[in-house]
Amino acid sequence: MSSRGNSEDDRKRKVSYVYSPDYIQTCDSLSKVPNRANMVHSLIEAYGLLQHMSIVKPHMATMEDMAKFHTDSYLEHLHKISQDGDNDDPQSADYGLGYDCPVVEGIFEYAAAVGGATVTAAQCLLEQKCDVSINWAGGWHHAKKDEASGFCYVNDAVLGILKLREKYERVLYVDVDL
Repeated sequence: MSSRGNSEDDRKRKVSYVYSPDYIQTCDSLSKVPNRANMVHSLIEAYGLLQHMSIVKPHMATMEDMAKFHTDSYLEHLHKISQDGDNDDPQSADYGLGYDCPVVEGIFEYAAAVGGATVTAAQCLLEQKCDVSINWAGGWHHAKKDEASGFCYVNDAVLGILKLREKYERVLYVDVDL
């Protein structure tokens, strides 16, 4: 007698993939990881995986979204220096911005894009639109409440967890950063 049947484990899981060409272009704009997001997307496409997923367009995180974890002063500074890519602001070092996390024009938009994409993925799970939700360009988890760290300007992993905690008491996060 087979243990396989019509159990819940045998059903095909619905997968959402948070993606848009604009999002990939924004993620690829950083000089330390050029074209990484596009290469990952191209690999997914080449393996024919897109036909097994629903594409979900990400939204940009608002200042309010990111302030669920990050301090207002950090976000305001990131927004200010992002306008012109001001590397000379003496306050930037206080916020972890410099060699490890360089200041470039548009960095706030990048942070808002990544944070928003992960929150979008979490929202898909909350609304039960899927069983698995993926933001392949996310996972920038080194940023602290009030500073950038480890080339992470916003901690999108924490933003996603906080979104999931709106419904779920516990969330398991596994870091496979090598």
